[in-house]
Amino acid sequence: TIPDDAGNDKDPLVILMAPMLKLNVSSWERTALQCLAFLTPTAELIPSSATDASKQYRDEIKRNECETDQLTVSGGKLRVASALTCVDITWKLRDNFQAISNPYLLLIAEEDVVVNNEGAEEFYDASCSSDKTIKKYPALHGLLCEPPPLFDQIREDILEWVNERVVA
Repeated sequence: TIPDDAGNDKDPLVILMAPMLKLNVSSWERTALQCLAFLTPTAELIPSSATDASKQYRDEIKRNECETDQLTVSGGKLRVASALTCVDITWKLRDNFQAISNPYLLLIAEEDVVVNNEGAEEFYDASCSSDKTIKKYPALHGLLCEPPPLFDQIREDILEWVNERVVA
């Protein structure tokens, strides 16, 4: 919790945009991934739609910015250690869905091919937060990389949600 101006403790606000909260990875696959990550963590072996910018960003200008960013993973495959990190974080989060009490805004991209939206919906149903909001958009994974007017709507929804909780 964080004290507000009046000294009252408040939980931090959380905005989840197209979160990766569910992966279809078995225990056996996770163990194999752990072994591979130990032996060759930087090998680009894991096929993934997450590295294809055309499946993530509809706005061509923003897609180009992402494709030319030196920190962006590209090439169609994830590094083994990166894939294992995604799996481990997802598993740990799923074990704690019911403990999340922070106020949160959950934004779901209905045309997402990068993450499984079932995980986000399960999170929404399982969390104990008394202040949770879910919004769905006809968008790709990169919600803020949609062209107007959808981008404008997403931005407005975020600002409205934050302002309702901060400006009081």
